[in-house]
Amino acid sequence: MSRKVSIQTLADQLGLSKYAVSRALSGKSGVSEATRSRVLELARASGYRTSIAIAKPDNQESPDDSRESSFVLICMKQQNRGEPNYWERVLSGMLAACEERGWLHAIVSPPQELSPADVPAEQLIAPHVHWDQCIGIIVMGAFPYPLLQRMADIQLPLVLVDHQEPLLQCDTVRHDDVNAGATASTFLQSQHCRRIGFITDDGRSASFLQRRIGVQLGVGGDFLQQGTTLLEWQVPYERGHWGDEVLKSLEQIPEDERPDGWIGANDDIALEWMETLQKHGYSIPEDCRVIGIDNVWGASLSSPTLTTIQLSKEELGARAIEALERRLHRPGAPVETIMLSTRLIPRKSA
Repeated sequence: MSRKVSIQTLADQLGLSKYAVSRALSGKSGVSEATRSRVLELARASGYRTSIAIAKPDNQESPDDSRESSFVLICMKQQNRGEPNYWERVLSGMLAACEERGWLHAIVSPPQELSPADVPAEQLIAPHVHWDQCIGIIVMGAFPYPLLQRMADIQLPLVLVDHQEPLLQCDTVRHDDVNAGATASTFLQSQHCRRIGFITDDGRSASFLQRRIGVQLGVGGDFLQQGTTLLEWQVPYERGHWGDEVLKSLEQIPEDERPDGWIGANDDIALEWMETLQKHGYSIPEDCRVIGIDNVWGASLSSPTLTTIQLSKEELGARAIEALERRLHRPGAPVETIMLSTRLIPRKSA
């Protein structure tokens, strides 16, 4: 983990009180079993050490000593390494799940450009590992199809995380990003927002595009007859410092037609935009409401605290390892797409 996980951290991520999380972790009464399970699952995936022993199911075998040197190959882009708000958290859940099973891991960043076809795929992807001890490949995020095809050619179980490739027959684990976008836009409309602004960067990832589709579906849903309008801004998210450009565009719109509710395609966008608005005299949530998608660490620390859609990042990583384990035990089973649900975390910005 890139930061210490505390009870307050768990509470912020789950939208619960610190008191409720503390009682769940200590095994005391006062919380439902469903809440206790949620708390313990996130604690385990986040690397938080509790005094409660989380028992394995009776039918789960102990790690096979004969496979103690077996490892999972985890492929992630170099620029995503050390990124604390998303990929490092997904990775932490993945590594915790590997540790539970007694599996080792190796993390590599395969080159985006393919070598000549006569170079073996193993040599291209990870030339320094012992492939005879590799039990499967986990791919984090989007990689070019030709590279993914070379990975599939290795004939090891392959699991894609937060990416889907229709041309490959492999298991996939991702968030329900369409639902996240739809929840964000529907919630703003429930707060009487009828002019919604959406700030995104479709070129960054497939998940951003899926969230955009969800926002559009939400605006075109139950509130369609109430005259909700949607305005969209594409920004260079990776470059940063785009807020002033959006503000200039906003000021060209008549004041009574400007959005009274804003959605960021992720929390970073929502937080930067909220700061820009406040710098130029807008009061939040009095003048307009702001909501993000992700539930990053900083969302609960902003002023006002950011309403957001929870994405279970550590659980995403853990589920990828579970999908790999299932594929090892049932190699002939149908390919699965596992889609984790999202959840609204209401705070003060909306």
